[in-house]
Amino acid sequence: MQKIALVTGSTHNMGKATAEALSADGCHVIVTSRHGDEAAAVAAGLPTPGSSYAVDLSDPAQIEGLFAHIKQEFGRLDILVNSLASTQNESILDCTVETWDYTLATNLRSYFLCIKYAALLMKENGGGSIVNMTVSSDRGVKNKFSYVVSKGGIYFLTRAAALDLAPFNIRVNAVGSGLVGTPVGSKEHPERANRPYENSRIPAGHIGDPTDVARAVRFLLSDEARFIYGQILSVDGGMSVGM
Repeated sequence: MQKIALVTGSTHNMGKATAEALSADGCHVIVTSRHGDEAAAVAAGLPTPGSSYAVDLSDPAQIEGLFAHIKQEFGRLDILVNSLASTQNESILDCTVETWDYTLATNLRSYFLCIKYAALLMKENGGGSIVNMTVSSDRGVKNKFSYVVSKGGIYFLTRAAALDLAPFNIRVNAVGSGLVGTPVGSKEHPERANRPYENSRIPAGHIGDPTDVARAVRFLLSDEARFIYGQILSVDGGMSVGM
């Protein structure tokens, strides 16, 4: 039976690479974005054609609608990958209530709600596997206040959910990404490329590629990782251990 996989934030970078990797394995991947045309284009271009759904994951009602659609259309969900992220460049002194609320709603509350609704579907069909995207570092980052707080919350969300859902044969893990070729990294460091460079903080000697993260996600979702629960796998070229 073909597995049904939902990948949030799957029209760019790590999310898109993950959607492509799962599709290459034969999954039917549901691609999501606030922009329906972008999601549809990515879904149509996957190795195994998938489907798409336009959703603003900062809105709980739209998340509920997404999972109602999945239940009606497919009747099951085997895989969930939470990869959506929003970031602002603000310190605690600059962070407004509006920025705080939006960032936490997008980066953390959406993960909670997607896990909850996915687990309800997975329970009905004997289990499933969930992977959350977060960052590999457990240190603070200057002028990334609400983003860093939200990503830190994913660590404990992953572990708490793993304990609660293990009795239902639902595994929950996370991948902590280091510096990869994303627009955020490119905008802040335009000189970056996926190649060795001097004075790098990364022991591997270069930043990563979104496919490096996708491979780790695919492993954690697979039966090869069937005895792995509540773990955060760092995919960062050794940066988190070399700081």
